[in-house]
Amino acid sequence: MLSTLEKTEPKVADPDSLRTAYPTPEYAKNKHRSIKPEYLVVVGICSHLGCSPVEKFNAEGDPSLPGDWEGGFLCPCHGSTFDLAGRVFKNKPAPDNLEVPPHMYLSDSKILIGEDNKA
Repeated sequence: MLSTLEKTEPKVADPDSLRTAYPTPEYAKNKHRSIKPEYLVVVGICSHLGCSPVEKFNAEGDPSLPGDWEGGFLCPCHGSTFDLAGRVFKNKPAPDNLEVPPHMYLSDSKILIGEDNKA
């Protein structure tokens, strides 16, 4: 899944999470938008009108997704699509990537969301 992020990078509107509507914490300003590459922590609210995107890890049988779909999230209300790092694709209703909230790992198996040691 991580290897797909290189393929989607030219297709997303804000690959480096530079927009400031939802400031991305410094520790998530990377290709995978997370502290640990294997875990994504984002707020599941579309930046368009506040709908809830759903997982679409493959495009099988879904005509609303392109044939070269690499997996990610789809907002079924208005068709915004996000890659597996929560980055919004270009020319979609959603203006911004999914928000990465402040968070920190308390251990290998425990995460605290809403607070970080940088805040």
